[in-house]
Amino acid sequence: MSVKNQVQLITYPDSLGGDLRALSEILSRYFADIFKGGIHILPPFPSSGDRGFAPLTHLEIEPAFGTWEDIRRISEGFDVMLDLMVNHISRQSPYFEDFLKRGRKSRYADMFITLDKVWPGGNPPQEDVARIFLRRPEHPFSDIIIEETGQIERIWTTFGKETPSEQIDIDVQSEQARKLLADSLTHFARQGIKIVRLDAVAYVTKKAGTNCFFVEPEIYQFLEWITGVAAPLGIELVLEVHAPYAIQRRLAERGYWVYDFVLPALILHTLLSKSSRKLCDYLETCPRRQFTMLDCHDGIPILPDMEGILEVKEARKI
Repeated sequence: MSVKNQVQLITYPDSLGGDLRALSEILSRYFADIFKGGIHILPPFPSSGDRGFAPLTHLEIEPAFGTWEDIRRISEGFDVMLDLMVNHISRQSPYFEDFLKRGRKSRYADMFITLDKVWPGGNPPQEDVARIFLRRPEHPFSDIIIEETGQIERIWTTFGKETPSEQIDIDVQSEQARKLLADSLTHFARQGIKIVRLDAVAYVTKKAGTNCFFVEPEIYQFLEWITGVAAPLGIELVLEVHAPYAIQRRLAERGYWVYDFVLPALILHTLLSKSSRKLCDYLETCPRRQFTMLDCHDGIPILPDMEGILEVKEARKI
């Protein structure tokens, strides 16, 4: 098993030294005996936004960061974890560019989520839209104009500040999307990757009449499928889910590695309140198949991760 109960470093590919080659040298020279739990390299792929989380592909390394050879060099001394964006891909990816040009005639058309896949006729009732767990202000949809026909298509885009979004959701039920994800995991294994964090995995479940976030049992059906791909490759999967902690517990009970966003705020609460009661209670009862961390690329999470653990007034004090 690749997961070790030891300290792991999380870093962008250019945070220590400027690129992956420098990172490799710094790690081997100064930190070989510290980060025995491995190195989590945040997305080093070609990307059009969100500091790597809008990947054009998972099969290449952004040339400014280096090459897969640099990743393999690091993997010789450390277990390496990479992210797989299972919910979306870049608007500038070759797959979506082909869809943008040809629309439903594109060979990649089924990879993306036109609204008629979720609602007959593609017209969601307002009450359904109101239920959706949003990351964008009004709704998770973007209108695009198909180049060859001038037709407007409305597609699902959970993330992004731009309109249309730079991050285009993929339909994880489609054969094309599943092949894309499976090919990415296979390539990761060939490069010596031992652990893969599934980024934004809770958003892959789009279902009419729900909040479209961690919809059960559909989420478990997807997780069973992707675990079945990863396990024979020797890859451990970690699930990145920003949600009330009860969801992390349900995942852990099913045997999945979860990503703990609770510890940083609890440590701050302990220092500010001068009481370790909540921290100790948490450490006694939290899942053991869990990656804990003291900070992440999104900062220190408060909501929704701390719901049910800290009261609102305690969170506000932090």
